[in-house]
Amino acid sequence: MASIRVKFRRSSVEVREGTVFYQIIHLRKARQVYTDIHIYNKEWDAGKSSVIIPSGADIERAAYLQSANDDIRAGTERLKAVISHLDAKGLPYAVEDIVETFNTPSAVVGVVSFIRRLISDMEKIDKKAAARRLGISLNSLLRYTEGRDVTWAELTSTFILGYEEFLKRRGLCRNSTSYYMRNLRSIVNRASGQGFETPQNPFKQVYLGVDKTVKRGVSLDTVRRIRDLDLSGKPSLDFARNIFMFAFYTRGMSFVDIAFLRKSDVCDGVITYSRRKTRQQLHVRIEPETRRVMERLGTGLSSYLLPIITDDSGDAEGQYEAAYFRVNRNLHRIGRMLGLETKLTLYVARHAWASIAHANNVSLATISRAMGHDSESTTLIYLRSLDTSSVDRANCEIISMMDGRKKKRDG
Repeated sequence: MASIRVKFRRSSVEVREGTVFYQIIHLRKARQVYTDIHIYNKEWDAGKSSVIIPSGADIERAAYLQSANDDIRAGTERLKAVISHLDAKGLPYAVEDIVETFNTPSAVVGVVSFIRRLISDMEKIDKKAAARRLGISLNSLLRYTEGRDVTWAELTSTFILGYEEFLKRRGLCRNSTSYYMRNLRSIVNRASGQGFETPQNPFKQVYLGVDKTVKRGVSLDTVRRIRDLDLSGKPSLDFARNIFMFAFYTRGMSFVDIAFLRKSDVCDGVITYSRRKTRQQLHVRIEPETRRVMERLGTGLSSYLLPIITDDSGDAEGQYEAAYFRVNRNLHRIGRMLGLETKLTLYVARHAWASIAHANNVSLATISRAMGHDSESTTLIYLRSLDTSSVDRANCEIISMMDGRKKKRDG
């Protein structure tokens, strides 16, 4: 099996940049593949074989160095995919074959490498939403493969079933696992359309549908019970409860928007942010209750407002997703502690704010603006899916007429 090492050829002159390169060893022969990453000696950590960002680096240089590390990881993954591809053929190959395949621009042989190229293509044509969806799918797939690229031949129905089971173990519901399955199927279809040899229908045994969900908000009394629950000695549950209350206090702010809030988004007691879903800019005044829950949550050393994404140099999407699953899992536990029939999730806070506002005669236009909906018709559909009480009351009246308990009104 071939091995890959990332190395740095230092410059003999301290003020000049050196070059990062890959060393590939196979059958006792070594070859180098040089990159276009040029850094100074102080910007390389030989022990970790990675680029570092020295203290005092300006924003532009720090961004370049972060991008360099991303490029190194992508290159390493692509080299591993090339080696896996050559191994899968079952024929002898030399180290020169690895280098030649790697240097062939069209030789995007791995699933991960292909997704990375799609992301790059989407970003070039300013399709940010598509690039973001692909990025979410990529991060999820890499967690399943433990950072390894996979060849198209490995993408069998067994692999896909294993991936679905992995997502279920992480606490995802059927609609969420279906989201990832459908995204990956779309990627495979694209690859097939571009001439890659992909397995035939590897998704036939997994769920690809969309279940109709019953959206239920909880009552104001239930929100009070969540707020007042004694969670002493249970810091992880308390953190989840505080995130839930922050979402409720900020007019049902979605968790993805909460996670990506920056400290710079707060000015003069107002949070200003753009919804990731609609790109609509919203302004939320920080009420005293909101301020108190923010103080309980605390802040970290990162540029993000709340300690959800805690490492600026790490994988922000990965940190967000891990927190999403962790917080929801702990909210489920809180819901069970309170004996709630509704499965308590982060999204329930959004439902609760909308339904309570509606029940208290807040206008449709105001709720629509508060929640960042594109139109009032979206809000109306949303509220109808939340509140069936008026229909239930009507049904009760009709049933009572059957027994003569209520006088029939002429229609």
